[in-house]
Amino acid sequence: MKEKKGIRAAVFDLDGTLIDSMEIWREVDEDFFARRGMPVPEGYQERIAHLGFRECAAFTVREYLPSESEEEIIEEWRKLSLSKYSAEDGAKYFKPGALAFVRRLKKKGIRLGVATASSPDFFMPILRAGGVETLFDEYCTVDEAGRNKSCPDIFLRIAEKLGVTPAECAVFEDNLTALRAAKSVGMFAVGVFDEASRAFRAEMEKEADLFILSFEDLQDQF
Repeated sequence: MKEKKGIRAAVFDLDGTLIDSMEIWREVDEDFFARRGMPVPEGYQERIAHLGFRECAAFTVREYLPSESEEEIIEEWRKLSLSKYSAEDGAKYFKPGALAFVRRLKKKGIRLGVATASSPDFFMPILRAGGVETLFDEYCTVDEAGRNKSCPDIFLRIAEKLGVTPAECAVFEDNLTALRAAKSVGMFAVGVFDEASRAFRAEMEKEADLFILSFEDLQDQF
């Protein structure tokens, strides 16, 4: 494990990292394709995991639904999934130990950020439901950064907003592509296991500066 020194900020992905959202999106995908008389294409979730909403829609139209409108698909996804993210009991979707870990970092004076492919109308309600909305100092989305998480732009932007250098920033990610992007600019890259990315676990363990199965594994770290 790479030694972590001088960490002043922690940046979290949302879906698959802080939140166990796989079941939400599995249901959304199943409903979406079922309406079209189709099963969910094999490998679909893995291929779109690091993309923003608009990129997901463009990919889906290009690969599977060439006669449909990207805008209408986006609106349909929003209606299918927003009710899940805005549920009053949304705290149940957080991974074990995630909320406690975020609170502990805040008490230590670590600045906190969210870097996500999601949009505020999704991530703000569920952070609020978890009681941690006010603990985060800054947010950045792939739409704001202008590029998806295969590029480090979003991580550089959130570090800038948090007032830290990349080397002073720890990034928590469940996606291998995003993990590599954060690590490429010198950030301390923490790989977080998620069932949706199980196929990439070995590579995540190899490339991450630290790999965890659960936030409960971090009780004595950071």
